[in-house]
Amino acid sequence: MKNKTNYASAFLMITVSWAGLVSVAQADWSIGLRADNDSQESYRNKKHKYSVAILHPKYRGDKFNIDNGTASYDFTNSNNFAVEAILKQNHYGFESSDGSTFKGMKKRKQSIDVGARGILDTGLVGPAVVEITRDFHASKGYEANAKIGGITPHAPHWTGERKVQIAAMGGLRYQSAKTVDYYYGVKSSEATANRKQYKAKSALTPYIGVEGQVNLTPHISFDGGLTLSKRANSIRKSPLSNNKKYDYGVNVGFSYWF
Repeated sequence: MKNKTNYASAFLMITVSWAGLVSVAQADWSIGLRADNDSQESYRNKKHKYSVAILHPKYRGDKFNIDNGTASYDFTNSNNFAVEAILKQNHYGFESSDGSTFKGMKKRKQSIDVGARGILDTGLVGPAVVEITRDFHASKGYEANAKIGGITPHAPHWTGERKVQIAAMGGLRYQSAKTVDYYYGVKSSEATANRKQYKAKSALTPYIGVEGQVNLTPHISFDGGLTLSKRANSIRKSPLSNNKKYDYGVNVGFSYWF
């Protein structure tokens, strides 16, 4: 978890520094605490299934935003539609020391994913969001995610009154074969009697859930979410996977706004 936390902190501090240069008007800053259960990782016997990010910064400006580890820049001027360039981290990877499942395997690096995201305010069922990214650091693979519902990205933390927002959401996530094989495949040189060689295919993951945001004061807000997803067979059949049919994700965050 130490490497993961250090990497995330460095990534966020760099993007925060850039934000100060590109957008200062109508900007909001916060420092907070966020906990999650690494819902995107489905490994068997992996250490550090839960993580806490200390001094987790957020930034919301006129164009540039940092929300829970995703940096984005909006190229549009519409109140109902946005097209953003995004920088995020979809996978944390693993090391051979992360558990007996990975002993003798080559390290899988953390991803650095860049791409684009479109956000449409439907007005009826919440935001419709489509994003496509490519990992240029580790797997070199692609991912796409389509979601409808939930809390609108970059929703203001304070509008003049205390407010509780809870919204259902659902979506579909696609991961290319290159991505899945990098994180769940087993090379011939890594195969053992208890870990067979495995070449993974692409993955399609449907999910549903609920997201929430609580704005208590101009300086204090909470956010969180609960997600249930059906694991793709290409991930489930991997020798590195815990073979569950479903995955759940839980996250909760506290933010203090300046």
